[in-house]
Amino acid sequence: MVVLAAALMLGGSVALAPTASAVGPSACQFNSPDVNFKVSTSGARFRTGPGKRHRAIGTLYRGDSFRYFCRTRGFEKSWSYGKILRRTTTGIRPGTRGWVYSKYLD
Repeated sequence: MVVLAAALMLGGSVALAPTASAVGPSACQFNSPDVNFKVSTSGARFRTGPGKRHRAIGTLYRGDSFRYFCRTRGFEKSWSYGKILRRTTTGIRPGTRGWVYSKYLD
């Protein structure tokens, strides 16, 4: 903070790194009417975007409820975008939107 203030006072500029943003439905290639699913495995990561490179919001466990809106491609090897319907086993709040690997949904 002190370095930033000193640089600005001396007429310098500071480049700030862009903030990471969540990837919403813009990554979808296949839309669907809203469908409710249950998570079919334990330990599925719920992420900010489709793929392991995106930050995990939390972990989903067997029986957690997920409303599906769309996915990246055909059901095999795809990522599904949607929202949490009820507080999950690990405490993710209802209405939280994110991505889960499609094969973990029933």
